[in-house]
Amino acid sequence: MSKLHRSLWLSELKIAFPNLRNALNAEEGLLSFEMGVFAKFTQQKIAANDRETVRKCFDIALKYYVGGNARLRDAIDTCYVEDLNFHQGERNSRDWAWDLFPTPLKTLHEAFRGR
Repeated sequence: MSKLHRSLWLSELKIAFPNLRNALNAEEGLLSFEMGVFAKFTQQKIAANDRETVRKCFDIALKYYVGGNARLRDAIDTCYVEDLNFHQGERNSRDWAWDLFPTPLKTLHEAFRGR
């Protein structure tokens, strides 16, 4: 079975979130920057309490972390999971987002930031 790779991940992101296409394309093929675009998008949706979109983001991240090649797994760990902030915002609770965050990704996040 072949591992999932960057081009599959990008394709799925662009289908799921067409408004990310230009931002992803602007990163000129640099996976860490593309992953940063995805992390920033997810963080904005957490701040906006957009539970449906956040769940979709987490599902994609988990799929490509679990089934991805080494390069993609590393980028999800260091450029996505580590950049997400689940601490309370001034205007809203983010506990719901932490509750949605898949356990394998929580483990990575806690290893880097703690809870």
